[in-house]
Formats: sequence, structure tokens, C-alpha cells
Amino acid sequence: MRFRRTKHDRVLVVGIFQSPKTGRAVLKNLHRTQFRRAAAIHASARGRPRVEENGISAIGGSAATAAFGLALGAFIFWQRGMLADYRLGGLALFFVAFALAGALTGWILVRLLQEHVAAASLARCASTILPGETVVLAEVRATETSRLLAIMRDVEAEAPVTFAFHSPPHFRFKSSARPLGHELPSGQRLAENAARLAHEIPVSREAKARGPSFLRRLREIERALEWANASLTMSAEVHHAFTLSAEWLLDNAYLIREQVTDLRESLPQKQYGKLPLIASGPEAGLPRVYHVASEIVAESGGALEPEFIGKFLVAFQATAPLDIGELWALPLMLRLQLLECLRALAIQVEQQQSQSEEADFWANRLITAGRHSSPRLLKMMEALVERYPEPTPHFASELVAHLYDEEGVLPLVSGWLERSLRSPLLEVMQQEHRRQAVQQTALTNAINSCRRLAQIQWRELFQSTSWAESELAADPAGVLCPPGF
Repeated sequence: MRFRRTKHDRVLVVGIFQSPKTGRAVLKNLHRTQFRRAAAIHASARGRPRVEENGISAIGGSAATAAFGLALGAFIFWQRGMLADYRLGGLALFFVAFALAGALTGWILVRLLQEHVAAASLARCASTILPGETVVLAEVRATETSRLLAIMRDVEAEAPVTFAFHSPPHFRFKSSARPLGHELPSGQRLAENAARLAHEIPVSREAKARGPSFLRRLREIERALEWANASLTMSAEVHHAFTLSAEWLLDNAYLIREQVTDLRESLPQKQYGKLPLIASGPEAGLPRVYHVASEIVAESGGALEPEFIGKFLVAFQATAPLDIGELWALPLMLRLQLLECLRALAIQVEQQQSQSEEADFWANRLITAGRHSSPRLLKMMEALVERYPEPTPHFASELVAHLYDEEGVLPLVSGWLERSLRSPLLEVMQQEHRRQAVQQTALTNAINSCRRLAQIQWRELFQSTSWAESELAADPAGVLCPPGF
């Protein structure tokens, strides 16, 4: 089971052919199978690009409607018997006016009604095409990617080099989750952190609720997770190489979906119910237990265990006891925080996957340009620098990995990357590998904790950490709780 893909998800699919004839045949097949937003770019021997789109062109539409306008004007004049009332020069002016009106109408209608590949996509491919190549590109919904690729690859003459690029997200992403810790704190440091947090959080039942409701937060999380999953699924269909984190997200999509569905049914419909709210500070107006859950998840590095949660609660409640409503809301808040962390990690993984695919594309372009000539390689480098004025460490690592054996290209690219990143390339790659390892650990912990939370005996855990229970247990004489209470 995977997250559903929305109809707004768009993918740019690119196929590079060495034969114009093959590329033209593929373009016709795409239009024949109702892929309207498709085009081909042919490069001459000198590298000059020419765009070809099947269907009615704006000029053709203008010519057809101009002829129709001319015929319509002649019919109107003939029908009303007005031909004899005007001299030849006057009639010519009227007919020209009808023709121009028809041409303008046709041009507008074709531009409005006919689907075209976006100008930015055409410009992107035109700037990277090499002499003698034909690039076929199509913009489709994410759900149609597999079918389009099958058509594009179903040619006997040659096997094209294909790439697919997911459109940017149509939402803004801002995570409220704290970064997960890399190492578990010692028991003493955990107790100190919990006590400090309890002392620093001012609580008031009179505080005004602030921020989105739990259900709205969950919808935002679900939206981002759906986006990341759709993009990674498309990458899998194109057979792009995957990181371990991307594989984990796809393999556990069913579990994350179940968590979202179950949590949606359990969260309160009202904004925060009757939970005590934080009175002041950056978190003012948010439930205290929500902030406590955030700290527990962050301190544990996402690896939630009953013992860890229990130690944190004991230390926290020694300073500021939680009420019964907060205790029973804690499991839901922990799950919500885990999903918040998974959202942040999923967006990171999707962005890295997109950068890996971009690196794959540019490596192909640089290698092919280098085999053409040095001037072509330099021109392609200019296009790369313009596209990526500030390359990320992940993009740099992936690009260098693709160019490792290309002695004619690697020195040029390595020099540019080291100047841009202001660090030796080997150091950049080592840091990137360490960061990916930390990311994979955090992702594994968060997904495993989603499973583990469902197995915790919360009643027993709360009884063992309840401040009231501990006070009663320390009162053997029954002064605080006489018999029959």
C-alpha cells in the first residue's frame, strides 16, 4: 500500500536519441496515445536547436481562421447583395479586415486551447542538447510516467537515455520538529534535561490556544508524506538508483499510512481539548504535553523505549506533575511527533533523490559533451554553473561519483565544486556520507518506534511514573489516602 498521488503532480520525462528519425517517430507515438504536452528538439550539426510539436501550430491555426474569416466576409456581402455597392478597393479593405480578425482569433484560440510543453522545460533541454541529438520531452501526471516511458523506450532502432524530473512541491514546508539527537543521553543528563524543561515551561489554563489544531497538523504532515512518496515512486518507475533511506520510506509506506489513518481517528476534533497550555515564550498557546513529547522524541533520537519514556516522565514530574489528561494524551502526541519527524526526513530524502537524478543527467551531458569537443564541454559547464550556482554537498558527491573514471571531465568539475563549496572535495564527500548515515539511523528509529509505541502498556507505564501513585506508595499509614477513598 502506498500513498495516493494527486492529479496535480507533474513529471517532465526526457529521452535523448541520436537519430532524428527515431525521435520524430517517438513523438508521433506519444501524440497518438494522447500525450499532448510533448515536443522534440532537434539539434543541427552545428548544435542549433529546432523545436517540433505535433498538432496545429499557431501559424497554421491563424492561416486557417484567416481563410475562414475571408470566406465569411464574402458570404455576408453576397447574402446581403452588397458586392455591387462597393468599389474593388473598398471591398478589398473589408475582406482584409475579416481575414485579420479571423487570423487573430485563430492564433488566440490555438494558444489557449492547445496544450504545450512549458517554455522553461523547452529552454532547459535546448540549452543542454548536443549536435546531432534529438531530445523528446513530455510533461505528464505522475501516474502516467510508466506508460510514457514504455512508449519512449519501445523503439527497435536505438535505446534512448531517459530521465524524469518531478515538479517542485505545490506547498510550503516548515517543520516544527526538533532535530533528532545522534546519541542517547546518559541517565543523569536525561534527568537533568527533563527537570530543566519542567522548570522552564510556565503553564496556565487561562492561556489562549495558538497554532493549528492537531488534525490540521496531521493533514499537513500527510500532504508532505504523500508528495515525497509520489516523487520516490516515480523515481523507482524510472529505475533510478536509490539510497537506503529512500528504500526504507517506500518499503514502510503502508505502516506510515496506517499511523496517519489511526491517528486521525484518535485525535480530538477541538483544537486542543482541555489540555494545559504553555503560558509564555516561543511555544505559548501550545499544549504542554505536545512540547514534552517533542523533547522526548528529540532526546531519544527517535528510538522510543518504555524505559526511556519512563525515566523522562519521572524526572519531569518530580518538578512539574502532569495531570491525568496530559498523561493519556502523551501516546498520541508521541505518535504525532514521530510523524512530524518522518515528514522532515521524507522531504530531505526526496530532495536528495532529486539532486541525485539531476547529477545523473548532468553527468551524462558532460561526458557526452567531452567526447564531442573541448569547446562543447566548456559550454556545457557554463550551462551547469548557471543551473547550479550554489551546488549542495549531496549533488556534488553524486556528480563526482558518476564522473569518477572520466579523466577529461572530472578535473574541470572538481575544481568548480571545490571553489563553490570552499572545501576539499574528499572532505565534502566524507561529511555527506556521515550525514546520510545519521539520517538513515534517524529514519530507522522513527519507523521502528511507530511499531513499538503500539506495544507499550501505557497504563502500567503511567502508574509507575505517576507522581500521585508514588506519593500514595510512600504513605503506608494511609494519611494521604485513608481506607475507602
